[in-house]
This record gives sequence, C-alpha cells and structure tokens, in this order.
Amino acid sequence: MTFKSHKQLLALVAVAALGLPSASLAHGSTKPQHGGVVQMSGETVVELVNGPAGVALYVKEDDEDVDSADMTATLTITTVAGAKSDVQLKPAGGNKFEAKGVTVPAGSKVGIMLIDNVTQARSSVTFEIK
Repeated sequence: MTFKSHKQLLALVAVAALGLPSASLAHGSTKPQHGGVVQMSGETVVELVNGPAGVALYVKEDDEDVDSADMTATLTITTVAGAKSDVQLKPAGGNKFEAKGVTVPAGSKVGIMLIDNVTQARSSVTFEIK
C-alpha cells in the first residue's frame, strides 16, 4: 500500500487509533476519588488515604466497589529509618478499610496485602508516601 501524501498516512493512523481500547478505561479510573494516592494490581484499583485521623483504604475492581467485609487488608509500613510495622485494617462499610490513629510518616514505603475471604486470592500493591 502506498500513500500519496503524509496527510493520507496520518489520517489512516488516526482512524486506526480510534479503534484501539484505552488502557486507562479498560481497568477503571486511576484518579484518586478520596484525596489519596492510587496504585493498581491487575484489575484491582487501591486508593490509600493518609490523614490526621488515620489511614483509609478504598478498593475497586473493574471500576466496581469491592465490599470490604469480604476481604482482609494488611498494611506494612517501612519508615525511612528502616522501622517496620504491620497494621490490620478494619472493614468500614462499602469498599472502605480503615486504621484509626495510624499515620504514615513522609518518605515511608507502604505495602498493602488484600486477601479475598472466600477464594483466598491475594492482591498486593506498594506506595511511596511523599
């Protein structure tokens, strides 16, 4: 196939691109919905909110809320100084988990382990808190 001009080639590329699925739409939104930071693990979107009252975690899969009562969530915090602590998050209704009174210091790394209570399927994500 030959093209008579660059415009024809660009038009063909543009039309072909319209038919491609958007990677950001395929797995749901990665925009923070609660003012936190977001990471993905496969089809699971996890938002971590580090606030003055504690830590909150929101979980979605395929852009649908995951009921926190159906899962367990563990937070592993590693500070800049190397101190490590594990915190069990509690279901807080809907797709929310929380650990009241827990704060994550700036510069820490946070690992999240989610376990489905029925299937025992595991998902994990890591965050760096600025």
